[in-house]
Amino acid sequence: MAGASKSSFFYGKKSIREISIMLLKSEKSIYRYLKKLPEYKQEKEKRKKANSQKRKEYQEQWDRQNRTERYHCINGESIKREHDVAARILSRERH
Repeated sequence: MAGASKSSFFYGKKSIREISIMLLKSEKSIYRYLKKLPEYKQEKEKRKKANSQKRKEYQEQWDRQNRTERYHCINGESIKREHDVAARILSRERH
């Protein structure tokens, strides 16, 4: 278990869940083993940064695809309409 889970996590870039399924062990036992390794914390931070960057790129791409016409045509009429909608929402009675 030790060698397979270590190489799968660090070199195969597999998640703890994938390793637990592959080795038929619990996620908790895999996590406990990996947590004891000195390089685990560094690998975890590296993956966290990579996922954060990947998420940011996805969000920017989604915004470019889905929100283009939202800001395409801003004029006095559209600002007034947005203001009226916001005023109605804020002035509703809350009961």
